[in-house]
Amino acid sequence: MARAIHISDVHAGRQDERIVEELLLDIAQLEPDVVLAGGDFTQRSRTSQWKTAAAWLSRIGAPVLAVPGNHDIPLFDIGRRAIDPFGRYREHIAADLEPEIEVAGIRSIGLRTADPKRRAEGRISEDSLERFAARAQDVGGAQWTVLLSHHPVAAHRDVLPGKPAEGWQDALSIAASARADILLSGHTHRRRSGPFTKSVDGRSMVVAHSGTACSTRQRGDEPQSWQVIDFEGDQIDIVGRAWDSTQSCFIDQDQSRFNRSSSGWQQVSAGA
Repeated sequence: MARAIHISDVHAGRQDERIVEELLLDIAQLEPDVVLAGGDFTQRSRTSQWKTAAAWLSRIGAPVLAVPGNHDIPLFDIGRRAIDPFGRYREHIAADLEPEIEVAGIRSIGLRTADPKRRAEGRISEDSLERFAARAQDVGGAQWTVLLSHHPVAAHRDVLPGKPAEGWQDALSIAASARADILLSGHTHRRRSGPFTKSVDGRSMVVAHSGTACSTRQRGDEPQSWQVIDFEGDQIDIVGRAWDSTQSCFIDQDQSRFNRSSSGWQQVSAGA
């Protein structure tokens, strides 16, 4: 079995410190092979916030693959936004905005959807699509392929704020042709009814959105949340972990199981 943890939207500068500590404790206890961090590390891309986010990541013992979010681009510093929008991200998180890593049979590919020409909504550039297409076709010896983005590339089956990143149709077609297994994203701060499948060009992929992992920027009555993803052969199990304010800890919110078939992945169970 291989295990990935997916977190997103930590928003240093708008964090709940109790939740941060429990999140890091949970990650350590679950012993993941890789942690996939889906952007919005900071609230306003300030140096102090970047240092806070980097300190959190330094406490994670597993390899971390990260992509930037729209909040990781300066909003009020117009000059920096125009000239070097990802400079602080590169300095504190990772030089590569679209990294790739293979750990324990899980091949994870980062896709940048944050665009300095947009305030909140995402966009996937032609260059990013070309890089993704080249990388995705070269599966190597990996057993499972994961696509990580900040903005969704597949809209949730429930109504959510925000839209999939511009270019999502091409990204989905590339993912399907490359036989990608699971698409992970954040941005909306909602998990709603949990993971589901999306069929594209006859290929069915798992789609799983994460909530905000530890910030106070909640949507409606949804608690802070993130995901544990276990891979074993032709099976993927996803457990949503949600903050329980009465117990001051994360608890299992929902569990979903998917089995591989000739046409991709089929959901076989879901529930609390």
